[in-house]
Amino acid sequence: MIRGSRAAHWLGLSAALLTAAAAAAPEPWTQVRADAIRSHVEFLASDLLEGRATASRGYDIAAAYVAAQFRQASLKPAGDGDSFFQNVPLLEATPVLPGSSAELVVDKHTRTFEYGTHYLPSADYLSASSTLTAPLTFVGFGIDAPELDHDDFANVDLAGRIAVIFTGAPAQFPHTQRAYYSSTYTKFPQLIEHGAVGVVMISSPQDEKLFPWERVVAMSWAPQMRWLDEHDKPRNAYEQLKLRFRFDQEAGAQFFEGAAKDFAAASAAADAGESQAFELPGLLTLSATTGLRRTDSMNVIAAAPGTDLRNELVVITAHLDHLGRGSAVNGDSIYNGAQDNALGTAILLEMARALNASGIKTRRTLVFAALTAEEKGLLGSDYLAQHPMADGTPVANINIDMPMLFAPTLDMIALGEKHSSLGAVARNAAGSQGYRLSPDPMPEQVAFVRSDQFSFIRQGIPAIVLSGGYQSRDKRVDVAALRSEFLEKRSPQAGDDAAEPIDYATAADLARINLRMAIDVANAPGRPRWKNGDFLGRVFAQGAAEQKSE
Repeated sequence: MIRGSRAAHWLGLSAALLTAAAAAAPEPWTQVRADAIRSHVEFLASDLLEGRATASRGYDIAAAYVAAQFRQASLKPAGDGDSFFQNVPLLEATPVLPGSSAELVVDKHTRTFEYGTHYLPSADYLSASSTLTAPLTFVGFGIDAPELDHDDFANVDLAGRIAVIFTGAPAQFPHTQRAYYSSTYTKFPQLIEHGAVGVVMISSPQDEKLFPWERVVAMSWAPQMRWLDEHDKPRNAYEQLKLRFRFDQEAGAQFFEGAAKDFAAASAAADAGESQAFELPGLLTLSATTGLRRTDSMNVIAAAPGTDLRNELVVITAHLDHLGRGSAVNGDSIYNGAQDNALGTAILLEMARALNASGIKTRRTLVFAALTAEEKGLLGSDYLAQHPMADGTPVANINIDMPMLFAPTLDMIALGEKHSSLGAVARNAAGSQGYRLSPDPMPEQVAFVRSDQFSFIRQGIPAIVLSGGYQSRDKRVDVAALRSEFLEKRSPQAGDDAAEPIDYATAADLARINLRMAIDVANAPGRPRWKNGDFLGRVFAQGAAEQKSE
């Protein structure tokens, strides 16, 4: 036994040695390796995995690979039981061409529309065969935004009628509100509240420029999915909206013939941001046959347990799935998804490995999650956000999706940095790596609600996602042109593979920035907070609080 001053001496020496060891521990971001990111991408985006479609053999191989990497990084399994896998029960729905039809009857004259040319049917998750006949009412964008003095439902009765709406939201809306009100998660409940029994969606003038009908049709081959709740019911199936069809503008214009406004006038009013609603002539009959299949996929989840705040979770996500096989492009039918999102997953894996290599511990638990079914409507992230693992409560989400890193840049784009305290954390982290943050150059595409971070935001959890910037370090390189060419010609198509240019040095920097953010948030005295008066914080944080109190 050591007594008296000798005990104090040894205790002091031990403390000094621990302090010295901690000081000597490498910082996690210094352990990031660009070659490791490249190796992950080359495997995950290889033809062997056949595009990693949700619930496919290729996806299962990818999930097993990610779990093995998490285990090698000495992370704790945070899935079901003592595994890295969180099972996500799914219902797959595939519209069947022979059983779909659309006919408009006006004054005993019948107009028959053609599948794929004029319309695309939605899947019916509740019935293999569905038919709906109802009168039509046009309700603009299908938006009621009282704080913006916009109400497309004023002085109109939708009860028992099919609502005809434009996609998107008025360009005059502030970017955040435009993103929120563009989402069908916002529109469909409002339509149901006003009594609609079906929906016909037509591209708004601006959306038609961004996503031409030909592109919408080209991507319509992929089956649709919903996750199943504990009662085996599909979530967000919108049972009251029996059928939901998408029409092209040329066919959609026929609904407006003989109405209070023709299609050109309604489109012009939409461009001007005007609220509008009026009945359309005739009865529309929609029919759809859907092939339904119960299946499963999995999120892959691991945790680096925290210390004194271990029940508060900082969740770092990247979706692992892509589209699988599709229409052949130059003889290649495998949609490999290198940028979308093998690269994001590779960055996630290298962050986990670098954290373990450093040996540091954070106050809050860091959760690393490779997610399924993002391409099916953010399903894996929605399931995780509502069934959080690792015995804790999520307090922040850092998402990595489709970074598009084609060349070295001076900046990074941060979606969500204006909404919460995560913005300041991101600016500091980027600055520490020699980058500046730039605003979203294309806010009209409402990207902030089109990736997995939105699932966490809908639960009231602040989130942020960083991607490559536009300001090239080499003035001879036009990064904007590289991104535009990729989006037009290779995404989401077979051309998005590991053979395409990816700047792995910049990918490593993005991993370092995300690590700095995650550790800063995990060690901060308080949780991330929505900014005072922020629209998303007000809408979703309040809703989440009300759900918890029920």
